[in-house]
Amino acid sequence: MGLIIVNVLRATWRWSQLYLTLLILITERIVRFFLTTFFGFIPFTYYFEQLGLTGSGEEFSEVDKDLERDAIELITSRGYPVEEHFATTPDGFILGLHRITGPKLFDTPPESPPTSPRHPKNGGGSSGKPVVLIMHGFMQTSEAWLCRSNPQDSLPFILADAGFDVWLGNNRGNKYSFKHTQYTPKQEEFWNWSLDELVRYDFPSIVNFITERAGVESISYIGFSQGTAQGWASLSTNTTLAKKINLFVALAPVSTVKGFSNPMIDSLAKSRPDFIFLLFGKKSMLPSTIFWRNFLPKELFVRLIDTSVSLLFGWHTNNISQEEKKMLYSHIFSYTSVKSVVHWFQIIQTNRFQMFDDILLGITPHENSKKPHRYHGRVIPGYHPAQILTKCALFYGGSDNLPNTKALLDHLPRDKVVMVHEEESYEHLDFMWGKDANKKVFSKVVKLLKSNLNN
Repeated sequence: MGLIIVNVLRATWRWSQLYLTLLILITERIVRFFLTTFFGFIPFTYYFEQLGLTGSGEEFSEVDKDLERDAIELITSRGYPVEEHFATTPDGFILGLHRITGPKLFDTPPESPPTSPRHPKNGGGSSGKPVVLIMHGFMQTSEAWLCRSNPQDSLPFILADAGFDVWLGNNRGNKYSFKHTQYTPKQEEFWNWSLDELVRYDFPSIVNFITERAGVESISYIGFSQGTAQGWASLSTNTTLAKKINLFVALAPVSTVKGFSNPMIDSLAKSRPDFIFLLFGKKSMLPSTIFWRNFLPKELFVRLIDTSVSLLFGWHTNNISQEEKKMLYSHIFSYTSVKSVVHWFQIIQTNRFQMFDDILLGITPHENSKKPHRYHGRVIPGYHPAQILTKCALFYGGSDNLPNTKALLDHLPRDKVVMVHEEESYEHLDFMWGKDANKKVFSKVVKLLKSNLNN
């Protein structure tokens, strides 16, 4: 009898959390609709500008401009030569790529991005430099790597100054890969993809484009968070692709995920996929984030993000400079599909790094579960980092409670792992934005990449 009461109370608690989530989402949409309508039809901004209340006549500092700069502008404003390229996937997505072709060239950048200088004999192809691809994390873009105040704190610029040909990738659906050969973002078909398509199409398309364009047989790959998941999955299943990656550096590596510290979000993550689609639709996940980023004062938006990551993951962001957060958080979010979120929720539910389950009916007990196993009549294919075909190095945080790093390390083949480095105080985002990431992480990455060239 007592067990029944406990189960009833647990179910009641879980459903209360889900209803609270629904209430918050409805409230946010109502408030956003009101604000959009109110400020859309009443031109307050115009009158404020006429009265000189908005400061529109003032000149903006470089720091203020950085809040709104795109990837090309961020690179150019720091004095580096840049190119923009596009790779088309087999299923029609056009992915934006940014290339830093050389070290810092000038201290006072021109008004518009200059043509990237290349030696005439190269003809726009091979630079003769070692090539490295850097991939962003979940709901991010290449901007996340470029928005540090000092370029010497930014991994792409550090690598460019160290003599590398640096490429920055963008997954489908984000602001630089927001185009398809057949569909538009207003159509559900545009957003019908999960991590599987990033693994099967995006990563190979980007790598193939870079190797062909740069005229090299292989490149080094640096992934952050979800970018590492793409690496584990692709490089353990695609033998042709694995031959083109000579070293995989995983920052804040992720395969399976522990879950969320917030009970409301944890209940949401463990609910059925059709409920998630009912709440968020079948297109872009939380596009309203961009609205609030543009609408709220920057200081308030910083507090909102700090509060959100604390509630969701228990992160304190103490290793990130408080003075930099206004700029960093201005470039933290972009679009992704709701289906990709459902995919990660499935990985949390099953505690298994698996492909998307189109007809998931509930939690499937994994091998360490205390619950009895139930025959389902089907097995969802999994991704197995233990079968990775490429040399890899891992940099993980001792205070990062999101990924299940121990399980990942237990599965990786020892003959492929060339380095494992733990930063005890580091959380997830610190591997991009830590105040001392240059000394503690990036310097080691550069040294590792250079030593790999001599092997």
